[in-house]
Amino acid sequence: KGNTGLTKRYQHAPDGTLSVRADQADYEKLNETLDRRPHIIKANGIWAFPQVPSSFGRAVGYLLNDWQIAGVLTAGSGPAYDLGYSYQNNGGNVNLTGSPNYGARIQYIGDPGSGCSSNQYSQFNIASVTGPQYGSLGLESGRNLLRGCADKRVDLSLSRDIRAGGSRRLELRLDVFNAFNAEIITNRNNTVTYVSPTNLTVVNNQFNADGSLNTARAKPNNSGFGAATNAEAMRNMQVQVRFQF
Repeated sequence: KGNTGLTKRYQHAPDGTLSVRADQADYEKLNETLDRRPHIIKANGIWAFPQVPSSFGRAVGYLLNDWQIAGVLTAGSGPAYDLGYSYQNNGGNVNLTGSPNYGARIQYIGDPGSGCSSNQYSQFNIASVTGPQYGSLGLESGRNLLRGCADKRVDLSLSRDIRAGGSRRLELRLDVFNAFNAEIITNRNNTVTYVSPTNLTVVNNQFNADGSLNTARAKPNNSGFGAATNAEAMRNMQVQVRFQF
């Protein structure tokens, strides 16, 4: 909790004097939630393969000895985010709040959900919000109300050092990033666009009026309101061969 990043909301009296608005405390209370991730985990481990007994023969030992596998777990809660709005017409700060220095906030009229969903086209409940109206005080909603998808990546590596006499050695290494191919959405279209404060038709809807997917917005680079726009890289690998002398 805190007021980090918040600003003073000033008003001018008819005589030209400047003062902080009476609802400053309400504004700070509404926006006291900071973007703090409640859980962050980073763990790593290395396991060396057991040495093959000499009874199996030198050739088998040469192929199987000196390998090791290492892993890194990166996990934690997703970052917080909010839903926003824009109007095509007559929806600037001056139109809504009367001041160019602070804007209105989107209105929540239902439960938006957690902020993360397995459905890439519906990361939150798009029907849970509506646009702010004229005469707004900028106190419709707070900040950091939703939370993105949790991180749960495991990176693995398989490596071996082959001694070649003296200071010379050959290193063979296979790295596998996001080894279990976890799907982790990292961003989504969280801004709804309306025609105007008096015409709340959604311009960037992800779905058609009958509930079917808008095929023109099927790809993340042209996503509609509520759809995912980016994700962590899926499983990928790299091979390294290094010779040290």
